[in-house]
This record gives sequence, C-alpha cells and structure tokens, in this order.
Amino acid sequence: MAIAPHQHDDMSRRSFLFLVAALWLGNIVPALDATLVGTALPTVIGSLDGIALYSWVFAAYLLALTISIPIFGKLIDALGRKPIYFFGMGLFTVGAIASSLVQNVEQLIACRVLIGVATASIVPSAMTIMGDAIPIERRAKIQWVFASAWFLSSVTGPAIAAAITAWLSWRFVFLTTVPLCLVASYLMATEYHEYVERQPHRIDFAGIALLGGGVLALLFALSPTNRSAGIDFASSGGLLALAAVLLAAFLWNETSAAEPVLPPRLFLAPVLGIAALGSAMSGIAQSGAQSFIPMFVQGGQGGTVADVGFVLPWLTIGWPIGAGLGGRLLLRFGFRNTVIAGMMLIVVAQAGFLLLDRDSSRWLAAASMALMGLGFGFSSVSFTISVQSSVGWSDRGVATASLQFFRSIGGSIGVAIMGTIVSLRMQPLSDAAAQSGAGVSANALLDPAARGAMAPAVLTALQSGMTEAIHASFWVMLIATLAGLVAVLWFPYTIGSPEDAAPASDPEPQPVLAESRPGDPA
Repeated sequence: MAIAPHQHDDMSRRSFLFLVAALWLGNIVPALDATLVGTALPTVIGSLDGIALYSWVFAAYLLALTISIPIFGKLIDALGRKPIYFFGMGLFTVGAIASSLVQNVEQLIACRVLIGVATASIVPSAMTIMGDAIPIERRAKIQWVFASAWFLSSVTGPAIAAAITAWLSWRFVFLTTVPLCLVASYLMATEYHEYVERQPHRIDFAGIALLGGGVLALLFALSPTNRSAGIDFASSGGLLALAAVLLAAFLWNETSAAEPVLPPRLFLAPVLGIAALGSAMSGIAQSGAQSFIPMFVQGGQGGTVADVGFVLPWLTIGWPIGAGLGGRLLLRFGFRNTVIAGMMLIVVAQAGFLLLDRDSSRWLAAASMALMGLGFGFSSVSFTISVQSSVGWSDRGVATASLQFFRSIGGSIGVAIMGTIVSLRMQPLSDAAAQSGAGVSANALLDPAARGAMAPAVLTALQSGMTEAIHASFWVMLIATLAGLVAVLWFPYTIGSPEDAAPASDPEPQPVLAESRPGDPA
C-alpha cells in the first residue's frame, strides 16, 4: 500500500494553515475533554450517586486508550490516515453526546470507554498525517504549536467546566468538544488529500486479542481500582500470571503473523527500540508527577486546591516551550543530542522532587514541574520526528502509535506500583492515628477543614508520614528516568533513510536528518 498526501511543494499557505489547524484540533479535543471532565466529575458523580465507582470513570478511559492505541496504529497503515481520523472524531462526538445523556454512573463509564477508543484513533492518526504532509524542517519548528494544545486546555478547561456547571448544567460540559470535532473533520476533509492503493490485508486478529487481553489483565491487576471490584491480592497474582502468559503468546504470534500489530523488526532497530524504552520511562515520571505531586502539596504540605492549581500547570507550560526549542535544536545539533538533553532535564527535575519536604516552597515544586515539562518537550519531539523519519510510509502509523502506547503503558504500570508503595507506607500511620482515639485518617489531610480540627501532634505525624511515603514514589520516578537516560545514550548518531520513505507517486523522498558525530566536519 502506498499513501500519498499533499505534495509538499504544491501545498498553498492557506491549505498548510488549515491542515495545521485540523491537526491542532486533533490534539486539543482529547486534551480539553480531560480537563473539562476532570473538573466537572465530582459534580457529575454526586448527581448520579456513584461515588463507589468514581475511580472506574478514570480507569475505563485509561484501559480503553492503552489497549486501542497499537491496534489503531496498525489500521492507520492498512486503511489510510484520514479514515481513522474521521472514525475517531465521529466516535468522540457520539461519546460526548451520549455522556451528556447518561442516567447513571455505569452508563458514564461505558461512554468513557468510547472516548478512550476515540482518542486512541485521533491522536496517532493526526501525528502520522503530520509526519506525512509536513517536511521535517518545518515540522520541527512548529512542534510548539501542537504542544500548546495541552497548555491551553489546562488553562481554559477548568474555567469553562466550572462556568458551565455553575450557570447551566454539567451535561453541557460534555458537549463542549462536539463543535471542535465537527470543525476538525471539515478541515481535514477539505484541506488534506491522500490516495491509498488498496491491497488485501490480513488483519492480525490473534495479535489484537492477545495484546488486548494481556494489557487488560496487567493493568487490572495493578490498578488500585481492583479492590473496589472485590479482587484480593491472590486474585491479582493470578491476573499477573495470566497477563504474562498472554503477552508471551502475543510476542510469539508477532514473529509469525503476516501483518503483526507491533512488528518486531521495527523494535529491533535502534531508533524505535530506544525511543519506545525512553517513552515508557518518561511515562512513569509524567504520570507519577501528575498523580502524586497534588497529593504531596495538598496533603503532605498542608496546601489548598489553589496551591495545587499553581504547581501542576507548570508541566504544561514547560512542555510547549521545550517542544518549540527542541524542534529547532534538533535541526542544529541532531536528534541524539537533543533527546539526551531532554532526558537529563527530566532527571534533574526528579532530583528536585526529592528536595521537597513539608516546609519547602511551592516554587521549588513548580520549578521542578516546569523543568520536567521542558525535558518532555525536548525528548518527545526528538522521539517522534526521528521515528517517523526512520520508517517507511507503510510503517509510520504503527511506529508513531507505539511511542504513545509505551508512554501510556509505562505511566499506568508506574503509577500502580507507586500507588501501592504509598498505600503500604501510609497504612500503619492511618491505623495508629485511628487507634489513638483521634478519630482521623490520612484521607483527612486532603480536607482543609478536617486538617484544622486535628491535634497538632497528630497532624505533624500524618503529614510527615505522607511526605515520606510519597518520597518513595519520587525515588521510583528518579530510577525510571535514570534508566531512560542510560538507554538514550545508545541512540544512534544517524537516522537512516527508510526503503519506502515515499510512495512512487512522489518523486521527492521525505528529508532525513543525518546527525554528525563529535569531531566530524559540518
């Protein structure tokens, strides 16, 4: 199959800008949904009387997203980019409208599954189209535009959701993204054209089933939500064993499948193999910071929601800045140097988290988050563009989606492990506080009113215990990012040209950035 997008030289400025707008909307739609829903969800759950299943609203989305990403990556290459993009936007629209009509939390969970699947098709297809249609030099320089979608959504999403919830109804929150989906679909339909040479394909249904089942069993076993479903530790061990068997069978299947979901030959190449490992390690740090820094600031340091709101956005402020700078730096200094610099910044940020204590300034946490965002911008843009430049047209979709898959799976597993560590270390303190007759638990640290009613000695003990417990998770994040830094030291100096870099209808292949070794002539 060959896929031919707009020819680079023939694309007018108007078409280029509208295509960038469509791709940007492909980024902001899922990002805005996450911030809108995250802000309105307590009100939604209260209205639906579903507090017992609160965590499953998040878990359902994450599971659907993680399992679906590699599947859609393969379909992007088999069926073309635009059909998967349109499918995702259509499914997202259906899921958003259905979410506004739910009558109970079980229906909401089902809708979040739809949104997770839709996100798994929108984001990799948009990124693959970007790799197809925009030359590497131009793509590198405008990476900050796409990264800015996450910053803008983190700033505007909570305010929009709060206003809609206060003045209208929480049901309208879910409808906010519908017009954006329609505009994105219209722009993509009118401004981007690809021609797919239809060939018969043998869909790897066995691989899809084994990968989906293995990832589902793994995440379900590690997720703290499994306790709410009545699953004990012995059953979790059984799920882990099942996950190991299914994933081992998946790896065996991929070696013999005609069109594997995750072709092993791609991951044996240094570029994608190291980029996938680096993305997984970065995912652990990203998800860990987003999950435990709010708990540290509000619980361990005795902060407020406003304090969390000050610290957390610095990650999304640093990210687009890093993406913009990283895109320009990789053109000058090469992929390898840029990705190493990014991973080093992430490691320094993790060291900054370890310096946090009960009395440290909010600015230290904010600076560490900003530095980590800057590092993510450097590394993610280098990973994405290098991988897209090193594979052929027929593999670009699955290669692009693989980076997101490994980042997601790394984050999911990392947060589950860190959550278990924090819970185990906090449990004795909570039990001691309850047995002392104080009538409080560690959960009360997240409630300013409950904190104010605690005896000073009890408050100090619980806060110290929480900061020490979360520090253990910070060590996990540091170890993961150090492993990622070591891995990227083997990142190749030169990104080779793929055999099928461009379809036969395009006489000009994609430009490929060749990096120079230290000491080589410029």
